[in-house]
Order: sequence, then structure tokens, then C-alpha cells
Amino acid sequence: MNLKRPQKILNFLGSRNGMRLGAIVAAVAVWYVLQAATSNPMIVTDIPITIQPPPDWRVVETSARAIDVAFLGTRDDLRYLNRELIKVTVDARAHTNNSTFVVSLGAANINAPGNARIDFIRPATLILRLDREITKNLPVKLDTQNLLPDGYEIEKIVITPASVEASGPAQQLAELESIFTTPLDLDGRNRSISKRRMGLVRSGHMSEVQINPATVTLDLTIVERSISTAFPDLPIHALMPVGRSARADVEPDTVRLTVKGRPELMKNMTAEDLQAYVDATDLDASEPAKLPIRAILPPGLSVVRTEPANATVRLKD
Repeated sequence: MNLKRPQKILNFLGSRNGMRLGAIVAAVAVWYVLQAATSNPMIVTDIPITIQPPPDWRVVETSARAIDVAFLGTRDDLRYLNRELIKVTVDARAHTNNSTFVVSLGAANINAPGNARIDFIRPATLILRLDREITKNLPVKLDTQNLLPDGYEIEKIVITPASVEASGPAQQLAELESIFTTPLDLDGRNRSISKRRMGLVRSGHMSEVQINPATVTLDLTIVERSISTAFPDLPIHALMPVGRSARADVEPDTVRLTVKGRPELMKNMTAEDLQAYVDATDLDASEPAKLPIRAILPPGLSVVRTEPANATVRLKD
């Protein structure tokens, strides 16, 4: 009875149905062998993502700048895979507003050499935000630290160029009205300053903004602090040649003189401390002449304005 059972099995395998079953078993075995041979795993990490925005738009936010991709394939398929040869692209050219949106990543986004299959992508989605790229002129302002020594002040600030061109996302540039230089320390400075290639400060919300030019020139004039006072109706004297007895008529015969100096010098200044004159030492007696009005001042003062600037002088015997 035990001998009959193997015979029945042999007879079944030799039949049509038996051969069909054998073919199925063989196919399954071959499939498993091939599956094992072509399912060697490999993960390539930190593959950079290239995002294609619409013209004149740019990517301002992305949840990931690189992804990991797991591949399955034969050893030959996997042999040629490396980060430099694998390209990951996301086509966002159809998206023309600045709200966030989600992109699902799949095989269509991966371009890799060979016949390896993609097992999974990590992360499987990207969160993106785009914005229009615009250009805007920003005035440059000087940023300072500390104070000048007592008695000194800034008279003039010249920044060249006075404004720079900023290019970047519209939303970031909309918040900008000006841009500051790197801080200038005024502590202990009592002389004018000239700085070439002075940098500009890019605040945190300017991360995507490009500045052109990136540096400026600063010319800062520092002077002693002064105040000015006007003295009206000062008499104008004529300075005559030595040894001449001629007299002079001066028209007008008074002048308004504005002088400046340090506050402590100007505090007690009076008209008696000033003298206005015209120099007639070289004047020809035959014709009247228009001469500049000058002033004799105490030390530390200077003339700001003379009104009028000239007087007509006529010599008389």
C-alpha cells in the first residue's frame, strides 16, 4: 500500500494537470529568485531638491531642502547610484500666489540612472511658499554708537551712494523703508571721518534680499559745537592809508554781522567786541569803489554772514 502512493504521485505529475501544477510551482520559485535578486535595498540621503518657480518668482519658504530616497534593484542597478547623479525636481511654475501649498513627491520627481525602483521617499511631501521678486531703492542711513566728546557735534553726513538697490521677495521688501550701515562708534572722536567700503546691515527679515552695492562710502564732518548770533547795525569803519589825511564816505555805513563760536565764548559776547571795516588803503581817490566788508573778531569766533557783503567807499579830501 505504501508503494502505491508514490506511484500515484508520479502518475499525477505525468498527467496534464500535474504538468500545469509543476509549471506554476516553477514559475513561483523563479519569481521569488528574481525578486530576491532585484530587491537589494539602498538609501541615498541628502539629495538636494531643485524647485522651479514661475518667471520672476522665487522660493521663500520650504519645509525641506534635501530628501532621502530608498531604491530597490540588482547590484548592478544600485552600483551607479550616488547623490551627484540623482536629480530631484519640483515644478511649481503653475503656482502664482504667495500662499503656502503642499507638494507630494513621487517617482516623477526623481531622475536617477539605471533601472532601480523607488521604494520610498523621505519626506514624502514638501510645504512651499513662493513670492514675486521685485526691485526697490532703499535710502542708506548711518547707524552710530555712543556719543562724541563734549563740545563736538556732527555737522554733515554724506553717504555715497545715498541709496542702494534691493532685490528680493515682494513681501520682505514691502516692510523695508531704509537700510542702515554697520554701527559707527563715535566715542572719543573729535575729527572728521572718511570710511570706504562700509558695510550695510541685513536684518533677519532680509534673508532672501540681495543688496547692490553691498558697501557704501561715508564722509562724516565733525566740528566743535557752536552757536551763532546776529549783531545788527554795526558801524563800518574805513581803514585808510598811513599818512593820508583824506576821509571816506561809506555807503551803507552799518552792517548786520552774524558770528559763531563755542557756547561759552558766545555767552557774554556784545557788539562792542566786534569791529566791521573796509580796507581803503589802496583806493584811488578819483572814483568810488565797492569793497568787501570785513570784521575783526575775538579769538575762537568766525563770521557766518555779512549783510550786505560789500560797501561803496568814496574818498574825500
